[in-house]
Amino acid sequence: MEGFDPAKSFGYEVSKRYDGFPRGDEEQTVRFLAGLAGGRRALEFAVGTGRIALPLMRAGVPVDGIELSQDMVDRLREKPDGDKIPVTMGDMSRVTTGRTYGLVYLVFNTIGNLLTPSPSPQGASSSSRSGCARPIRQNST
Repeated sequence: MEGFDPAKSFGYEVSKRYDGFPRGDEEQTVRFLAGLAGGRRALEFAVGTGRIALPLMRAGVPVDGIELSQDMVDRLREKPDGDKIPVTMGDMSRVTTGRTYGLVYLVFNTIGNLLTPSPSPQGASSSSRSGCARPIRQNST
């Protein structure tokens, strides 16, 4: 999208109001992801304020995150249990956590936030090699 820069678009002001506009499918999304994870560790690209990661963690799935915006992570850290989600800062197409995941996911329109046209985010590489990664799209309509 012309003029959109994810590195600058999720700053302090956006982070303060981000959770004020829930999509309404968060509970369904968490149930779906928890079923896919099967108790294995999960990685969320663009973990942001933890809107999905925190309830997923509370559902028994260990969750790590990758995030570009320190402001969004600051909001995550302000929430109960927000300090329990390990977050690696950086571009999700370039940074890696050094761990292997049973589930690597992103939600809503996160894929549009890639800074480069990389065909496969590096953070998913270890999961993809183990055969655990697969594209999934679930529409609520």
